[in-house]
Amino acid sequence: MRLRTLARVCIALSCMPGMAIAQTRSMYSNLANPSIGLNALFLGQAAPDLDQPYGLDFQSAELSLISVVDPYWMLDANITFTPDEVDPEEVWARTTSIPNISVKVGKLRATFGKQGTLHTHAFPFVQAPIIMPNSIGEEGFKDAGVEASWLMPVPWFMELTGGIYNAMEVNDENPLDFGSTDHDNIPFGGHFKNQLDIGEETTVDVGVSGLSGKGADGYRHTAYGADLTFRNVPARASNRHGWILEGEYIARGTSENGTFDRQQRGWFASFQYRFRQRWWGGIRGEQAKDCYTDVLVDPVSGDAISGDVNRASANVAWTPSEFSYVRLEYSYAQADDGNGFKPTDQRVLIQFNYTIGYHPAHAY
Repeated sequence: MRLRTLARVCIALSCMPGMAIAQTRSMYSNLANPSIGLNALFLGQAAPDLDQPYGLDFQSAELSLISVVDPYWMLDANITFTPDEVDPEEVWARTTSIPNISVKVGKLRATFGKQGTLHTHAFPFVQAPIIMPNSIGEEGFKDAGVEASWLMPVPWFMELTGGIYNAMEVNDENPLDFGSTDHDNIPFGGHFKNQLDIGEETTVDVGVSGLSGKGADGYRHTAYGADLTFRNVPARASNRHGWILEGEYIARGTSENGTFDRQQRGWFASFQYRFRQRWWGGIRGEQAKDCYTDVLVDPVSGDAISGDVNRASANVAWTPSEFSYVRLEYSYAQADDGNGFKPTDQRVLIQFNYTIGYHPAHAY
């Protein structure tokens, strides 16, 4: 009897005008809010060969906002907070209604290779490969522009992406010089990706990429690369075991008087293995030619100098969930400026990664 009375009271309250208005407002409020997520990174470093104190630093925080705009567009924004700046890293809209074609417009991360499409918290190793900040940028090429991707009608996954971008001068994040003010300077890029099954548990992903534009010096500057990835996900133990074998080559150069001069170039290859549900291990080898790094610094002037660098890295990560990990990494590097200066570098790093709220899935 008491339960019946309570039910009648609840129904009566829900039918009251004030209650109905409150429910409607709440519904509209929830629909209007975008999906929100926040990622935070903290990094500890001990590098005896660098003139830096040991300690734990705040690395970055990334605020993600994503929502459907209408039946035709989706808006995605990633705002990054670092100790030095607040950066609208990516703010772009994407079409949702064109079959097999996706168009993105805004400030975006150009589709180039594998490493170049990753956010910092998604790096498989704490340190970006040395060739990255010497070619397309440590976190990839980020610029205002338009990209279109076409999922081609073949039996396997084949995607062709092309884009045009803003003419932009060299800065700390983008080492490519596309800064010419000529009206015909429209930097462009392209990416061609193929993904195939080579068994019930293993896929292979092959891609080629390119970026090109006219620099402030009047010459054309170009970066190009190729990547190859094997990924194994066991059908009966997908959350406990698996491995990823990946390699990438990137180079950049300048075209002058019809001759292409290749400058910075390098490659890296890595193997990651999941040996427990919550544990990953990885090793990576890399080589960079004619590149700049904090390993190569003139001992007298303190200025950065270019040279060749070989580096090996190994890490282990504890991943209690998809929302966090703690990663311990060791790296050893040997540099050579070509004139007898051959410094070495050892580092021990520990990285803490945490995500709350909504966060889109990373590219496969």
